[in-house]
Amino acid sequence: MEDYTVSDFKMKALKFQYWHTALVTIPLGLAIILFPKQFTKAMKVKEQDQTVFGICGAVWLAIGLLATRGMQDPLRWSPLLLLQFMYKVIWFTMVLGLMPARGEFDLDNAKGFMLGFAPFVAADLVAVPWKYLLGRGEK
Repeated sequence: MEDYTVSDFKMKALKFQYWHTALVTIPLGLAIILFPKQFTKAMKVKEQDQTVFGICGAVWLAIGLLATRGMQDPLRWSPLLLLQFMYKVIWFTMVLGLMPARGEFDLDNAKGFMLGFAPFVAADLVAVPWKYLLGRGEK
């Protein structure tokens, strides 16, 4: 896969997305882990089980820290952005999408995540080197 090339635009989009990811997820992950009660109050989300909420914070922190590596070697670390894209699309479709059927949909609780995740999904659509990751890139 090392012989594959991507356009200058795609490379800039990758670097921007790593920067954007690190800038957002590192502080959010740390806040969730270190100050979970204050985070839920500040972000106006329902209080949650601290163990499960801590997993979310740990994953976001890990993604943010790994994104700093992506800034240095964008193509090699692009599976990280694919993971970010996939979990957010799954959240939108399978978690948020199924909540109304279970009578659990709470727009006030979900809207912050919806507004926060949507730009990442859109930017990942542009930045992720799909052909490279799916093994169909230009040599």
